[in-house]
Amino acid sequence: MKRKFIIFIVLALILAIAGTAVYVLTNLNSIVKAAIEKYGSQATKTDVRVSAVKIKLRNGEGAVLGLKVANPAGFSFPFIITLDDIAVQIEPRSVKSRPIVIDNILISGPEVFYEMKENGTTNVDVMKQNLTPSGSPSEEQPQQSSRGKAIKLNVKKLVFEKGMVHVRIAKLVDKPYTVELPRLELTDIGKHGGATPSEIARLMATTLAEETAKAVARTQGKRLLRKGVEDLIDKYLSR
Repeated sequence: MKRKFIIFIVLALILAIAGTAVYVLTNLNSIVKAAIEKYGSQATKTDVRVSAVKIKLRNGEGAVLGLKVANPAGFSFPFIITLDDIAVQIEPRSVKSRPIVIDNILISGPEVFYEMKENGTTNVDVMKQNLTPSGSPSEEQPQQSSRGKAIKLNVKKLVFEKGMVHVRIAKLVDKPYTVELPRLELTDIGKHGGATPSEIARLMATTLAEETAKAVARTQGKRLLRKGVEDLIDKYLSR
């Protein structure tokens, strides 16, 4: 079964906060860091690395710093996504209940590196394909906690803010340029009965990919219009 890279950040933090073993308590940050890198790499089929993980058990808080997802093979940018600052706030009293309540996930300063080849294939499309389960829904087993119960989550608010998209389109033979990614906010995910980590991950990845494509399309349309006007002026002046 494929894991989805972003939600494993949240899942690992939840399991860490709910854990009680001495080994886990004394090695929490390194355990979560290793889990994100392992399952993230499996999900994206590229290399996932994290600079640091910081967890405060008592407050139900966690942070992941410097998460980088390598670009799929065949694309020139070194990364497809970098998430420098991910903050998670979990309702501590809910870790023993179903669903587990996550008050807030704040992803600040995400950077997406959008790249389109000559044939029209984009790295964002490849990432979405990698994150899609290859088997039927019945073949995808529910993710479980250490007690064997299926994990259900209720995310009250999830925010991407201050994001940027770096764009490179081969057909335009143009230098890479950067556009702003609008603030994205998702609320009440899994409000009724909870949602599985995989369901939330698909929603997150799809939303980010779609908003990235929209931001690029809007900017590209303006660039093409401007270029068309410039070409007409040059043609007129050359007469």
